[in-house]
Amino acid sequence: MIAAAITMDVLSALPAAIAVYDRDLRLVFASDGLLAQAGLERRDLPIGSTLRDTTRMLAYRGLYGPGDPEARLEAVLRLDRSAALRRIGRATDGRVFDLISMPMAEGGFVSLATDVTAFARGEAQALGVARQVQGVLERLHGGVAVFAQDRRIALFNAAYESLIGASPGMLRAGMTLEEIYAVLIERSEYANAERADFVRSRLQLDRSIPQLMVRERPTGQVLRTRSTPTADGGFVLEVDDLTDLKRAEDDASRRAALLDGVLATLPHGVCVFGPDKRVSMVNDAYRRLLGDAAPSVGESLDGMIERRFAAGEYPDTTIEEVRRQRWAFLGQGQADWVRRRPNGTMLVIRMARLPDGGHLSVVTDVTDLARAQEETRVQAARHQVMLANIRHGVTLFDAEGRLIAANELAAKFCGLTLADFPPGIRIEEVRQKQAARGEFGAPVATQVFVQARTKTFGADSYTRQRPDGTLLEITTDPTPEGGFVRTFTDVTQERRVMAELERAKDAAEEANRAKSRFLTTMTHELRTPLNAVIGFSDALLAQARSGTAQPGDTAEFSRAINEAGRHLLSLIDDILDVARAEGSGMATNMQSLDLPSVVAGVARVMRAQADEAGITLSVEIDDCLPRVFADEKRLRQVMINLVTNAVKFTEKDGSVHIAARIATGGLLIAVTDTGIGIATEDIDRAFEPFVQLEASLSRRYGGSGLGLHLARTLARAMGFELTLASEQGRGTTATLTIPADRLVAEETPAMTDTPCVIPHE
Repeated sequence: MIAAAITMDVLSALPAAIAVYDRDLRLVFASDGLLAQAGLERRDLPIGSTLRDTTRMLAYRGLYGPGDPEARLEAVLRLDRSAALRRIGRATDGRVFDLISMPMAEGGFVSLATDVTAFARGEAQALGVARQVQGVLERLHGGVAVFAQDRRIALFNAAYESLIGASPGMLRAGMTLEEIYAVLIERSEYANAERADFVRSRLQLDRSIPQLMVRERPTGQVLRTRSTPTADGGFVLEVDDLTDLKRAEDDASRRAALLDGVLATLPHGVCVFGPDKRVSMVNDAYRRLLGDAAPSVGESLDGMIERRFAAGEYPDTTIEEVRRQRWAFLGQGQADWVRRRPNGTMLVIRMARLPDGGHLSVVTDVTDLARAQEETRVQAARHQVMLANIRHGVTLFDAEGRLIAANELAAKFCGLTLADFPPGIRIEEVRQKQAARGEFGAPVATQVFVQARTKTFGADSYTRQRPDGTLLEITTDPTPEGGFVRTFTDVTQERRVMAELERAKDAAEEANRAKSRFLTTMTHELRTPLNAVIGFSDALLAQARSGTAQPGDTAEFSRAINEAGRHLLSLIDDILDVARAEGSGMATNMQSLDLPSVVAGVARVMRAQADEAGITLSVEIDDCLPRVFADEKRLRQVMINLVTNAVKFTEKDGSVHIAARIATGGLLIAVTDTGIGIATEDIDRAFEPFVQLEASLSRRYGGSGLGLHLARTLARAMGFELTLASEQGRGTTATLTIPADRLVAEETPAMTDTPCVIPHE
């Protein structure tokens, strides 16, 4: 009976569906795993049922695949059970099973079905499971809780709260593991005598390795808690109600004697240790998988560890550490881990405590699976490295608009981080996060953008400017399975260069037009004085040859030639000044000047020109003006250019007014005329060199187009600023602003004993 009980315990611990038929092909044992796989209750599959009855029930439940259940039934009944059989079966619900049939020596056979759906579906199913994990958690009968690295609970389902003995709403995200234990102690989930020791032992558990704990609640409910580490340093707790399982194990122990031969047929290695920690049973699969490292019946656990260590079975650790881990696992009740043997074989080892105080070790060869997983991991790492190092942001979505993969640059271009881009997130959720961070601008603009981009999963390309000024070119290309790839390219620099090239082209064209205007203007301006020089000199020569020269004519002609030559010299000086300003800069000789005398001198010089044009020239100077720090020659030239322009573009009977006054933060000299004015859009062009706003050869107003350009250049060379205010047909005001730092405030004009006061902002 002891051996039978052990056998039943072993079979109950195995992760497989097991059915045993006697020589009359009647059911003598059905494991809980079989009932779970078939979705049956114990009463649905009674002991003693015929092979035909049990097979028909499973066929109609779709476990043998699609098609006529009766045809499936007959196919299964035709199998030769006297020989070992192994095949892969697929249920109508998509599950995949590894099916093994092994004959027993005393007749009958053992049927073993292992669910290998996870291996068949691989990563594709894992992704689907990840999308549904939240909903699944709430539908699970078992409790699940996720703890962060700081041991604070981040996620749990209602079953977890109920199973551990907490009332609904007692637990909340952010509670520490210690606080949760405190809640359970307060609810008398643990006896007073074991409170302190229990909490201390649980808090000291190493959560970086898998842990397994079993406890019985005051209600008699038996719970199994599995602790599994996560990649981010936290851990997951899974709580299962084992109460019914324990009862089933008690019942199964009465029938375990019938199943002694089963262990010999299993593909999993099984080794059973008694309460004395000595091997009481080991099957052939265990010996085959472990080879020389397999134990013999009667060998102690410590003796087995010493022998294996001496044989080099544990090359990367010490014997003390191996012992510590084994005893630690035994203290937890159950534990799973993966170990690589020196020969390269990968084994999944499950240790579980038995009711009699012993324990069992189940070994499964997962070498092929481990290789496949490693290859998948390597390929995924390569793809991730590739995505992380390309110069484009890349995202991949499935046919339902759920994210499959994204690189960090894509998250950055979306105004998010990779943490905001978890696999499985829908594109609508991504847009909501972007909108919340102002990525699409104001709410109205966001609504317009989102509506325009709804369901644009086909081939598409558009350009969008981010709030930081980055210009993105976003391209969408469909994938064969109905999803799409979206790429983000930063074209800011490219568009900037294109804009610069366009501006350079416009500038070059404008420079070419300016050159043409300059040649046209200068040809006209230079020909006028040259014609006078040539004409009057020809007249003098003609009079000299004919002997008819008159003293009055000679003096008049010479004066005209002199005036034309001086005008020509003035034009050439202006051109040279422009060349100097655009080359090495304009030299100045700064000194303290009496501004009223400079303004008055300019007015005297220009009055004759104004009178000749029939224009009234007036001057208004504040009584108290400070001396200014300026170049007298350059300042006079600036003012003469401004007054000359004002007189030239003012019709007869008009007026030109010169005003000098103190202003906030400095001093202003304004030249205001009642002339033709300038269009607002042409004011900036008026300061360009060689620009005549009236460019035709028949224009009414002469000049080289250098006056205002030279005036501004000279003003800035002295630290002043020249601006224009004008309206077409209503005159122009040219304002020369002399800042406060160019005023000599401590000196006062001789005309007053009152010091000048300069207002400040």
